[in-house]
Amino acid sequence: MFPMEAQENIPEFTLEALAGQLRSPSGTAGVSVGHTMHESNIAMTRNAFTALGLQEGDHILELGHGNGHHLKEILMSIPELQYYGLDISALMHKEATDFCDAVQLQEQVSFGLYDGRTLPFEDHVFDKITTVNTLYFWADPLALMQELYRVLKPGGLCSIAFVDKASMDQLPFTEFGFTKYDRSHFEVLMSNTPFILNRIPEYTEMVRNKMGQEMTRRYYVAVLQKP
Repeated sequence: MFPMEAQENIPEFTLEALAGQLRSPSGTAGVSVGHTMHESNIAMTRNAFTALGLQEGDHILELGHGNGHHLKEILMSIPELQYYGLDISALMHKEATDFCDAVQLQEQVSFGLYDGRTLPFEDHVFDKITTVNTLYFWADPLALMQELYRVLKPGGLCSIAFVDKASMDQLPFTEFGFTKYDRSHFEVLMSNTPFILNRIPEYTEMVRNKMGQEMTRRYYVAVLQKP
């Protein structure tokens, strides 16, 4: 996940080091990064989950779950939901596991690590898939989209939430290791996958940068369907 105001709430890094922490939090500072990402992105996360129309009995996969603090709200509202989370960060895997154990969600959740490329599941496992602010870091977007398609059941939905390129361009650390997308760039990418792009609503919210200035963050929650 990726916070708009990351620079003001976490320890000082070089821009390149901060970008690396946002991709895969690690070490003591990574815990602070995880908390900041959760707080900064909670609106995006809620919209990404809401877009899926979750129902009791659904098996849902999330890529890039971060510290998992959003799961208490989501899973307690749908008791029969079965959640699977994958992350590339060993620290976030531990943070999410520990949090869900502490709030007694362990019967509903499973967490795993992955390499950012291959999903460790059989075909047609999940009813719904979501990911928030991970798209920028995908090494091979088309290959990962094929993996998401493979593990999703026919008729299943996938939501992808991402910040618009123009908003990202206001943040200097996004010059390091981020691939930025606007709506048209994303639509072209999806046209090369077997998914159907159902809708891609736009959202805006006000956030503060390191200087305390209010900035408008524009983001999208794309909803894709497997035929």
